[in-house]
Amino acid sequence: MSDVGISGGMLLQHMGTPAEVAAFFALIERHKSESISGTLDLVTDRLYRRTVPGEQYDSLVDQLAECRRLLQKIQITEGFWDEFKLGDRTKAIDRSAKTAADAFQKIFKSLYTAIDYARADKKNIGYFRPLRLMAWEGPKSHQHEFLPLEDFEKPDIRPIWLE
Repeated sequence: MSDVGISGGMLLQHMGTPAEVAAFFALIERHKSESISGTLDLVTDRLYRRTVPGEQYDSLVDQLAECRRLLQKIQITEGFWDEFKLGDRTKAIDRSAKTAADAFQKIFKSLYTAIDYARADKKNIGYFRPLRLMAWEGPKSHQHEFLPLEDFEKPDIRPIWLE
């Protein structure tokens, strides 16, 4: 599988490769104890491996802003990306960025765009569709597209887009 997207409303927004998206969440997980609330569970649990219901979009936006603030403190230095095994080419990471927040700008933008589209659903069709990360391309993408939402809520689920 070569890409991960986020489904929000009728939008499927490209986020990056599985390794890039996993690196984004790994850095947030590593630094979440430094957050104001001490938890970023809508991002590190709900968004990463499950779904985020529409009733939680406002809280998700707040937690994403806190994630951005935390990643803004992380300076990119020589060899920073080596642990994530991203190779020489990246689709969603700005390797010229000076901070992790700036490096992941495309992922942040994709998430906010998907939330905006999902919120428009409430206005246009009367209900929220949950946000979920999903395989964009590859052998699992078709299966993933039709996976029942309940399957995302199974205990100890591994993000399907990493399979």
